[in-house]
Amino acid sequence: MKNGMTISARLFLAVLLAGLGGCGLYKWQKPGADDAAFKTDSAACQQVQNPDGYSACMQSRGWTLQ
Repeated sequence: MKNGMTISARLFLAVLLAGLGGCGLYKWQKPGADDAAFKTDSAACQQVQNPDGYSACMQSRGWTLQ
């Protein structure tokens, strides 16, 4: 190939980019909350060690994943 990229490398890159296109479809939301509130709650939930994990912690603080 002229540019040095093999067909398998091109295929891998195409699959990778297609997969990344689906990222970011969901976002934590809470009525009346701003980015600072999210960052505070998110940081606190990352520290909590409970069986239900991060999602349960965020939901207990009023956040929903939409």
